[in-house]
Amino acid sequence: MAQGGRSGEAPEGLLKRYAATVCTDRAGRVLLYRRASSVAVYPDHYDVLIGGAVRTGEEYRAAALRELREELGWTEAPGLTEAYRLRVDDPHGASFLAVHRWTAAGRPPRPDPREIAWCDFVAPLTVAAGGYTPLVPAGTEAVRRLFPL
Repeated sequence: MAQGGRSGEAPEGLLKRYAATVCTDRAGRVLLYRRASSVAVYPDHYDVLIGGAVRTGEEYRAAALRELREELGWTEAPGLTEAYRLRVDDPHGASFLAVHRWTAAGRPPRPDPREIAWCDFVAPLTVAAGGYTPLVPAGTEAVRRLFPL
């Protein structure tokens, strides 16, 4: 079975897999963040998807939990559920993306400054109305799907 490595392109005919989570607070606000200027993909863009690549042999949910820990310092995510999957075709390459939802309760996030320049919980309507630009395209799709107007 062909497998892709952690970096670089996927082998011919295979798509990379990504897992991400849209976090909300108990008030229904969505966690929005601005990507660090040093990241390779979509630097200085806003996003609602906390996530990254799924490792070889790793399940989407396990990858989503790992990314919440690595990027925001949350070691547990009780109630994390998958919301949808889709194929993403963008200038950075085609991939499969599993989007999860989770309501963060308790301890605030501790963002990794190598990945996240700023984050806060904001009203989804503000994000949907274009209040934060530029927004990563897959994040725009997540807001459209999960917070219909």
